Amino acid sequence: MARKTKAEAEATRQTILDAAEQVFMDKGVAHASLEEIARTAQVTRGAVYWHFQNKSDVFNAMLERVHLPMAVMVEDAASAQSGDLTALRDLCIFALKTLVEDKRHFRVYKILFHHTESDRGLRMQEEIARESIEMMTRFFHNHPPHPALTATQAARSLHTQMLGIYYDWLRNPDAFDLAAEATSLVDTIFRGICPEGSLSVKATENSS
Repeated sequence: MARKTKAEAEATRQTILDAAEQVFMDKGVAHASLEEIARTAQVTRGAVYWHFQNKSDVFNAMLERVHLPMAVMVEDAASAQSGDLTALRDLCIFALKTLVEDKRHFRVYKILFHHTESDRGLRMQEEIARESIEMMTRFFHNHPPHPALTATQAARSLHTQMLGIYYDWLRNPDAFDLAAEATSLVDTIFRGICPEGSLSVKATENSS
């Protein structure tokens, strides 16, 4: 019985986060209220406060549902001693295609980059950027980039270029077919990061 109650509580939590996505998309984070989230989720405000302290807590939990799985994948890649830059290149392509194909990823990152009008969203963007650059720097320490770049420079270059693709496409998804262009966009980035003549470069140039 206790196990069922725990499962029901988790189901309610997920319902609240689903509702938050909808309200944040419609109203923007700054103009959304916990009362409206509760109403959309068809739960009481008390149920919302049972799971979350405030709107910031809801926002963070909503982002973690998509951010944490990707962060784990990047962390695993950064910690790997074997393989080469192709593993990170493949992960970047996967991330772009997931943005297109997974509706939750699309909604959450659309909210983060284009529907957050507060310091909360800016701080979260800065935190994600810091974590991303730190993890990719560790990756490039294990798998050296082009000799003209330090590990940190390669990490920052990759992060800013990927971020630009996210931001631009989410602003107007009809502007171009991101799923179809994901591989060529990522390969263009990696040609400037990979050592000349490396297996990684050959792998990206031969991909389709």
